[in-house]
Amino acid sequence: MNWLLYAFLLFSALYTLIIILVMIGLLRLKKGSSARQPKISIVVAAKNEEKRIYPLLESLAKIDYPKDNYEVIIVDDASTDHTFRVASVFAADKSNWKILKMEKASDRYHAKKMALAKGIEHSAGEIVLVTDADCRVHPHWLKAMAAHFDEQTIMVLGYASLEKSYGRLQKFLDFDNLFSAIFTASTAMLGFPLSSVGRNMAFRRSAYDQIGGYASLTKFRSGDDIHLTERMRDHCRGKITFCADPYSFVHSQPPDTYKEIFYQQIRKNSKIMDKSLKSSSFSVFLFIALMLYIFLPVINPAWLTVWLTMLALKLGVEFIALLISVHIFRLKKLIPILPLMQVFYPVYVTLFGIAGWLHLYKWK
Repeated sequence: MNWLLYAFLLFSALYTLIIILVMIGLLRLKKGSSARQPKISIVVAAKNEEKRIYPLLESLAKIDYPKDNYEVIIVDDASTDHTFRVASVFAADKSNWKILKMEKASDRYHAKKMALAKGIEHSAGEIVLVTDADCRVHPHWLKAMAAHFDEQTIMVLGYASLEKSYGRLQKFLDFDNLFSAIFTASTAMLGFPLSSVGRNMAFRRSAYDQIGGYASLTKFRSGDDIHLTERMRDHCRGKITFCADPYSFVHSQPPDTYKEIFYQQIRKNSKIMDKSLKSSSFSVFLFIALMLYIFLPVINPAWLTVWLTMLALKLGVEFIALLISVHIFRLKKLIPILPLMQVFYPVYVTLFGIAGWLHLYKWK
């Protein structure tokens, strides 16, 4: 059984190295330096968002960017409420806004892919910037994201925080969001992005067309953001980076009920199972490492000292990485619960990942 101990030591060493690389990636984050203000098309897919879309519309109307250099395209995804009417009335006096409507829901693209594809088809921008209908953006959002598009950049990933308060659950949701941001930002800055967030993501239209757009992602039930990022990473020449400018942060509203939050978390973790081999292999490595950390002292209590030593090293480097990240993403309020989340969160991801793999979730 000594091979199991050696495997644990190897996985522990590799895991520690990965966390150190994550810290290096986070420390590489910087403000964009490009002074260009390219033509940008903001594309939003909205389905049954009549009661939640107004904050987004108001924030988009306050965008501080040359009016002739951006457009807003809202695509109603076959809503059964008055989303289309609300958006149309709001945009009536805005010459650079377009409100489109999907007359019939389609299974071909799944979820919101078809609506996003339609919006992009009607766009004229060099850069496409997507967010969700339940989000709110800063007036300098476009300037902050555009500043990262130098000549080599094909995609800029962004951060999306949560607005609504859910009491004790809020800190967990904030940590979950923080973990996603760490994973997205660090891997992008290391040159191999493994994740992205569809609530705040920009890309060159030329790169989008090169990979076949959302039509190339029809086999996936969810994860339009991650899969688009993977295809651009693997099939386009150019750089994918992350924007950590606070002006670029998008603020989103979590679902209205705990049941909707539950399904949302399962949907999000289901993406792990649909990633490319390159990306999913990293998730498999983390799962094996977690299992070794959990079960090693149970298998052989004589290894307890070694286990405690490696566990302390793991928690220590993780904590440093988390401290760096809460400062970057302005979540210092989470510092008191970081040790607790270091223990609980890996178990949560494992359980919800399995639920996602079994497709135990619902769409709107």
